[in-house]
Amino acid sequence: MSDNIDLLKGLLQYLQEYETEVGNSDIKEFSIYLKDRVVGLSKRSEDKCFDKDNFRNYTSYPEVEFSSLLTGLYRFSKHYVKKAFKNAKIKTIDEFGFLATLLKDGSLLKNELINRHLLEISSGSEILKRLIKNNLIYEFPDEKDKRAKRVSLTDVGKHEIMNAFDDMHKVSEIIIGKLTGKELSDAILIFRKLTYFHHHIHEIDRNTKLVELHKKYIK
Repeated sequence: MSDNIDLLKGLLQYLQEYETEVGNSDIKEFSIYLKDRVVGLSKRSEDKCFDKDNFRNYTSYPEVEFSSLLTGLYRFSKHYVKKAFKNAKIKTIDEFGFLATLLKDGSLLKNELINRHLLEISSGSEILKRLIKNNLIYEFPDEKDKRAKRVSLTDVGKHEIMNAFDDMHKVSEIIIGKLTGKELSDAILIFRKLTYFHHHIHEIDRNTKLVELHKKYIK
């Protein structure tokens, strides 16, 4: 029993530190934080300073190669998504994401849906206009604030998103390629950690200048 109490005390200590450093209640993010603190991660090498004149060997910098590979994977995924939507009313991954979110949540305020997908209001509004024009969603006044507009799926929208799931699942399986179960789990853990990191920046410092972001979060 005393061992369990000691374990709980140690856990509470990490929880207090997590609350101070991160300040949310996401259990998945806390699990990543706890793993980093308890198991420990090898420190990223800082011996090799970035030299822009060494552009011919840019992949010798792991942070540069990582970003380049991530961008390439995004472009590959866009290619597969285009195939998936060839004969559908849904044409982009953002449209798919909006419809899938509305299928899960029922209805959302326009701005709420746009922010959920990390888009600028102008870009998100254009997507909503296309979806309304194609009769995939409809808008109506919010009960609490008549000036605000909510959106929800039409019957056509529900039909389209349900039909799209099969092909999008095929896209997901193609994107992960031949990764083993362990490799996929590790990749998900890494991308979750990165997503949490950037989500904090998006929520708190979305309009902060790049040099200030680098100083605050990296230096």
